[in-house]
Amino acid sequence: MRLDALCDASLAVFLLAATWDGLYDFLGLPLPDPPFYAQLLGVALLALAILEWGIAGRPGQREVALGVAVGSALGALVLAVWLVRGETGAEDRGIVILVFVAAFLALEAALHTRTYVRNAGS
Repeated sequence: MRLDALCDASLAVFLLAATWDGLYDFLGLPLPDPPFYAQLLGVALLALAILEWGIAGRPGQREVALGVAVGSALGALVLAVWLVRGETGAEDRGIVILVFVAAFLALEAALHTRTYVRNAGS
């Protein structure tokens, strides 16, 4: 749960930098338009990271794991659909990053599902 919190916080910082055009250009990713949507998502991810960090190993972890599993699975699915359709607006290096993010979200969903199932008796 804490490793995921660090990953979410890292992604949050990236999304909060949505007005930094040079970063997105360097990575080959399309600029969020308007950037405030990306920044709002960054704020939400930062809040989730704080929650995950604080609840790790405590009561309520199972419920948080379920929510993160569902959100991560849906995020991976949405991103995969955009990648398959070829309408991301990303350059080749950006596509590689987006494929990695989709795979990471799918892995995250699987790991949080495992946490949810393992803690069923708690």
